[in-house]
Amino acid sequence: MKHVVVIGGGHAGIEAAHIAARMGMATTLLTMNLDQIGQMSCNPSIGGVGKGHMVRELDALGGAMGRLIDATGIHFRILNESRGVAVRGPRAQADKVKYRSAARRLLEHTEHLKLRQGTAAGLLWQAGTRGLRGVELLDGSMLPCDAVVVTSGTFLNGRILIGDRRLEAGRAGEPASTHLAEQLRALGLRHRRLKTGTSPRLAKATIDFSQLQVQLGDDPPRPFSFFSTRIPQPQVPCHIVHTTAETEAIVLANLPKSSLYGGHIEGVGPRYCPSIEDKFVKFPDKGRHQIFVEPESLETEEIYLAGLSTSMPPDVQLGMVRSLPGFAAAEILRPGYAIEYDSFDPLQLRQDLSVEGLEGVWFAGQINGTTGYEEAAGQGLLAGINAVRWLREQEPVVLGRDQAYLGVMVDDLVTKGTDEPYRMLTARAEHRLGLACDLADGRLLGVAREVGALRPEDLAQVEARVAKRERIKARCDEAWVTQTSPFGPIAARAGLRLDAGMSLSDLFRRQHIGPADADDCLALLEGWNHDPSGWVPSLERDLLLFDLRYAPYREREAKLLEGQRGWDHVRIPSDLRVEHLHGISKEVLEKLVLHRPETLGQASRIPGITPAAVTLLHLLIHRHRNI
Repeated sequence: MKHVVVIGGGHAGIEAAHIAARMGMATTLLTMNLDQIGQMSCNPSIGGVGKGHMVRELDALGGAMGRLIDATGIHFRILNESRGVAVRGPRAQADKVKYRSAARRLLEHTEHLKLRQGTAAGLLWQAGTRGLRGVELLDGSMLPCDAVVVTSGTFLNGRILIGDRRLEAGRAGEPASTHLAEQLRALGLRHRRLKTGTSPRLAKATIDFSQLQVQLGDDPPRPFSFFSTRIPQPQVPCHIVHTTAETEAIVLANLPKSSLYGGHIEGVGPRYCPSIEDKFVKFPDKGRHQIFVEPESLETEEIYLAGLSTSMPPDVQLGMVRSLPGFAAAEILRPGYAIEYDSFDPLQLRQDLSVEGLEGVWFAGQINGTTGYEEAAGQGLLAGINAVRWLREQEPVVLGRDQAYLGVMVDDLVTKGTDEPYRMLTARAEHRLGLACDLADGRLLGVAREVGALRPEDLAQVEARVAKRERIKARCDEAWVTQTSPFGPIAARAGLRLDAGMSLSDLFRRQHIGPADADDCLALLEGWNHDPSGWVPSLERDLLLFDLRYAPYREREAKLLEGQRGWDHVRIPSDLRVEHLHGISKEVLEKLVLHRPETLGQASRIPGITPAAVTLLHLLIHRHRNI
C-alpha cells in the first residue's frame, strides 16, 4: 500500500497530513514533539484580509484550519467590512492552548493517519534522487514511504537571536533541524536565509487596562468554516495602545544592541510585518505606532503585544514595554526574539509544489519562503492533495489565479519566486472581485468534488446552498416590479419612481436599495425563508447584491484577462531547451532558464518578460511540436 510521510507538525504539516488521510491515503505525520502540534509561535490569531480568504478556501476543500479556529477562537472580527464583500476578511484570536490540543485531537481521530515523534535526518532514494524509499530518522530508524511532504517551518538550521546572543533552535525551547537542512543544501537546491520574529509576552495582572482602548469582537461572532454551527468558547475583548516618544527614544538609543541593527542577522525579514526597530528607523515621520494587546489563552495569563516584534536584549525590551501607557508596572514572561532559518527558492518547485529533480518530494510552508500560519496551511493542503494524486497517477490540482487566493499564492511563488518572506495581500490578486471569501464554497465546489476530502453531508450542504443561490437569482430576474406590485411600496420608500417596470434584479442594482429594503423584497420571494443548513439570510443578501452590482466590472475584468487565461493552458514542452531558442533576447532567455515556467501564462507573469517575447515563445512552441 502506498504511504505518505509529512515532516513537521506546524500548520502546513497539519493540513498536508489531514487532507492526505481524508483522501484515503495511509499517512504518517512526523514531528519533533507531539505536544507542540499546532503551536502558535507568533501571534495566536488566524485570518485577516487576504489571509482569511485562504482559510475559507482551504475549508471549502476539506481543510482543518477553519474548523479549528471556530472551536478555539476567543475574539472574532470581520476586517474591511465597510469596504465591500470582495475584500473583507475574517480574523480571530485563538486560545493557543486549546488550538494546539484541538489540532492534535483532530489528527489522532483521523482515519488512515498515524503520528510519530522523531527528527528527520534525511531522505532516502533507490538511485540518486529517484525512487523514494523513505525518511531516515536521527535515531537511525527509517520511515518507509512513497511520497514525502516537507513542512519544516523555521527549524532548518534555525537560529534564535536576542541582542548579541545566538541560540541554535527552531523556536524557543526546541532544537533546530540541521541534518535534513544540510542534505537539501548538498543536493544543490538554491537556498537563502530568511528571518522572522516575535513580540514579548506579558503578565496580564501587571497591565493597567483602564488606560487602553477596548476593541470588542463581533456580536454575534461569525464562524470561519462553512460547516460550523456555533462558536463554543467565551468571547473576550482585545485592546489597543500606541507607542510614545519615550518608546522611540529607547529603541533608537539601543539600536546597536538589536540583533537586526547590530549586524548579527543575515536573513531578510518580512516587509509587511516589520520589527519595532524597523518601524522607527524606516518611518521616522510617523509619530507613533499601534500595538494590539491580545490574550493568548483563557487558560493562562499571558498577553501578546502584536506589533512589537523585536530582537532587543531583555532589559531593553522591558524599558520599551514600560514606556507604553498602562504598562508602567508590566512584567515580561517571555522576551521577544528574532529567528533565522533556511528556506529554498520556490522557483525550484513545479505548480503542484513538488520539487524539481527530487522524485516524490513536496515542499510547503516557510521552507518555500512564505510567512504566516495561513500561507503555510494553504500550501500544506495543496501539497498533501497533490502528493496523493501523484501516487494515484492522477493529474495534479492546480488552482488558477481566478479561482482562489491559494492559486495566486502558489503561482506567485513558483513563477516569480520571492526574496523576502511572502505574505498574502488582496492587492496581489488581479481577479479579486471574483474571489470573495464568502463565496469560496461555491467557487471551489467542483474542485472539492474532485479532491473527495469533504464528508458527504458537508458536500450536500454546499450543493444545497449553491442551488438555492441560483434559484433565488433566477427568481429575481423573473420577478417584475411595478407601482402596483408587492415590491412597489418598497421601491417608493427608497425614493425610486417606477414609470416603467423593471425586474427585481434591476431594482437591486440601484444603489438606492439598502440592506433593509432588499430584505423586505426578498421576504416576498418564494423559497427565501426556507433555509438549507448553513444559510445565513443577511450574508446571502449581501452576496446577492454584490453579485448583481459588480457583474459588469467582473465581465470587463474577464475580457481584459481572457488572453492571459488562454496562455495558462499552453504548456511549454519539458524537452524544449529554451536556452537554445533563436530570436529571443539574452535577458529573456536568462529569466526563462531561471524561472522554468511550465505554461505561457506563467512565462507572461515573470517580471521583465514582454508580451512580444511571450508571442514569439508561443510560435516557437508550435514549431517545436510540429518537428
